[in-house]
Amino acid sequence: MFVSSNLKCFIVLAREKSLKKASEILFVTSSPISRRIKLFEDELGYKLFSRTDHDFTLTKKGLELYEKIMPYYMKISEIEASFSQKTHSLNIKRSLMIGVENLNHFLFNILVKKRKKTESVSYCSSDAAKSLESLLSGEVQAVISHREIAENGISTMEFYSEPICYLLAKGIERYQVSDMKKIPIIIPRNGFHEHYIKTAHMKILNTCPNAQVIIVDDIDNYLFLIKSGDAVGLMSESMVLFYKNKHCFDTDLNYSIDRSFPELKTYIYCLKECEKNLKTAMGSILSEYENNDIDCIR
Repeated sequence: MFVSSNLKCFIVLAREKSLKKASEILFVTSSPISRRIKLFEDELGYKLFSRTDHDFTLTKKGLELYEKIMPYYMKISEIEASFSQKTHSLNIKRSLMIGVENLNHFLFNILVKKRKKTESVSYCSSDAAKSLESLLSGEVQAVISHREIAENGISTMEFYSEPICYLLAKGIERYQVSDMKKIPIIIPRNGFHEHYIKTAHMKILNTCPNAQVIIVDDIDNYLFLIKSGDAVGLMSESMVLFYKNKHCFDTDLNYSIDRSFPELKTYIYCLKECEKNLKTAMGSILSEYENNDIDCIR
């Protein structure tokens, strides 16, 4: 970038004293190095090396030039390496494609907020049945999923975690699991992955065997029951925020966090050899819980 090819060949060859080693370092064959040394000598007007079959030894003038140039060469090389690293990091960021399983409105809102910190990282919807295949084929460089995937050669990092809430009518001040036998609880499929629904359902029934649990595809169609106090919704905090903004229900609905439920976790997966690139591209948001992004709307 900042150092001419002729000078770079001279420095490396003078340091290694072997055309073969210099070729390996510069990642070229020996012929181009020999030609560049000859061109450099012609420009200077004197010989830089005395040659044997395979080795090169600096002449007196060659050694003087080497010792004079070397300190400046090292500084320039450091600057060049710094620029190259930044360019490489930027290219990684611009080229990273991340597949997202179960890309619902709530997860999408989280990604939009985090996108400000990830420059040109791109997202696409990913079928859970084909995510691993897409990752191994290089179609995507990472996958965001609620699933816990344990596969050889796959790195796992926590991407996001949030608490579980009850969505309540304003008239219901507090809601406990023991109340479930009186008021039905609605669990939406559009807010949780299947494994979490089973976990939550089991926890409810273990705590209150007579609980009325209704599992629906989309809780949006049942908000009228929750507003009237005839049902309670179970959802993540980001889902509450989404419906708050969508329906402006501050006057009708409230919510409370239940820490007895496991937090809803989202993971990001990549091939182990791509982990460094992913961390470079995603920066500080990996394993960062952006609690400030979800306002307290009780």
